[in-house]
Amino acid sequence: MLGVLPGVIGTLQATETIKLLSGIGDPLTGRLLHYDALSAKFRSFNLRKDPECAVCGHNPTITEVTEIDYSLASNEAPVPSISVVELSNKLKAKERMTLLDVREPEEVAQCSIEGATFIPLAQLKERLAQLPRDIPIFVHCKSGQRSARAVHLLRGEGYPEALNVQGGMDAWLDLTNKNAKEE
Repeated sequence: MLGVLPGVIGTLQATETIKLLSGIGDPLTGRLLHYDALSAKFRSFNLRKDPECAVCGHNPTITEVTEIDYSLASNEAPVPSISVVELSNKLKAKERMTLLDVREPEEVAQCSIEGATFIPLAQLKERLAQLPRDIPIFVHCKSGQRSARAVHLLRGEGYPEALNVQGGMDAWLDLTNKNAKEE
């Protein structure tokens, strides 16, 4: 991707917004603009309305703007979690637990938390037998996304004490850097 491309497209989007809000010019309503940055060419395509569309169809069911509760938009249940501060306190207290790192080997090679068990997310289902069922399992990845999927998988497979480490390794490194500056 060309580095300037987001700027070009962003400028076009801003221009369209101004045209719509001010009611001037010919906005792209009902059209799609295609920009080929390598040949510096623009093309415009007309789009047909979907007669079944809930907003612009023949019988619209959405007629006003409302606030969306994104927490309800996911089909998955909320992920039980623990903060990196709570994890740090549990590690310092030497509580009985399994710390599970579901990142890829190249990520683990860059940095890791001492004592963690490494099982990449893609291998987790096949390697469940390596994990104890009778103690808490704190799962982390880089940012908390893969570990959230791992927690759903673990809980579905009979690991009721599996918890996601919020923010993952990114949050852990922020915490350790903050603690190092304070010392």
